[in-house]
Amino acid sequence: MHRYGATRALILAALAAALFIAVGAVALAGDGPEVFRLADPRGDDHGDGSLIYPQRDDIEKGELDILSFSASADKAGTVFEVVFAKPVRKPDRRTIDELGNTLDSLARLGFYNFNVDIYIDTDRIPGSGSTVMLPGRRATIDPAFAWEKAICLTPRPALAAGGLRSLLERQRKLELKSRQGRVTDEDEKQIATTVAKDVAADIFFPTLVWVTGNRVRFFVPASFLGGVAQDSWGYVVADSVADLQASVDLGSALGGDPRAPALMIVPVGRGRGAAFLGGGYEDDNLEPPLVDIIVPTGVKQENVLKDYDLRVDRPVKLPGVVPADLKSLKK
Repeated sequence: MHRYGATRALILAALAAALFIAVGAVALAGDGPEVFRLADPRGDDHGDGSLIYPQRDDIEKGELDILSFSASADKAGTVFEVVFAKPVRKPDRRTIDELGNTLDSLARLGFYNFNVDIYIDTDRIPGSGSTVMLPGRRATIDPAFAWEKAICLTPRPALAAGGLRSLLERQRKLELKSRQGRVTDEDEKQIATTVAKDVAADIFFPTLVWVTGNRVRFFVPASFLGGVAQDSWGYVVADSVADLQASVDLGSALGGDPRAPALMIVPVGRGRGAAFLGGGYEDDNLEPPLVDIIVPTGVKQENVLKDYDLRVDRPVKLPGVVPADLKSLKK
């Protein structure tokens, strides 16, 4: 009898949780007051001007072309929206690997072709924060927009978060080993705990997502951002082609730097192919695989993404945009 009661309690709890999620999703999907909207030119989904979409029949030019990025206030946080030039392609039931996994079983959020990275400078103090982007982006953030919070909208958020934690744990173990010669079991536990806290505090992978036509909306709780997103903050926004199969790729067979890991992102390669962005240069480990970015008024995306130096290993620096500054320019 006790065993039956426990099972019944679990079932009721699961149903209650499902109902809460469903009701919450409906509520959060409602339109709240818009905080800001950033526009981006049509037809610039080519990175530095040379990038070519992977040669596949399920992705084509325009699908990663960002037209706008906006934020709307919600009682529980912020609903961000990205509008693309073409409708978002939704996952279907085709088998995509030797294990028999279907596309829609892996990409459960209603999209699968892209990642959207957002790096937010909340304190607006130059140099205060991080300039490091997620692995594989081959770019950094301009120190004037060093970020405190990052958001990664990706088709498989749990896999991405786990891959990032694994990568950071590996890096910190190597650093500790170089200092003290060995890493104990206790050290490993402490590193895992610290990394998990750091990732949870600094980087958010949305799981509440709505896809309608060419629009993708996703929720970020106030507990992560410290409130509703502000138009006085600085925003770096970049998208890329998503790699569903690997959370962290520690090397690249396409000429990439084997020392540089990549998180859920399709790399750049020479020529054209199905597994990479074409148009890459030979022996170039710094060309970013970023398809579209939002840049400040008067700045050309192509110039930003070309501005790196292989001779001194200097990567691209992405500038941020402060929506409130744009509003003041229009007055």
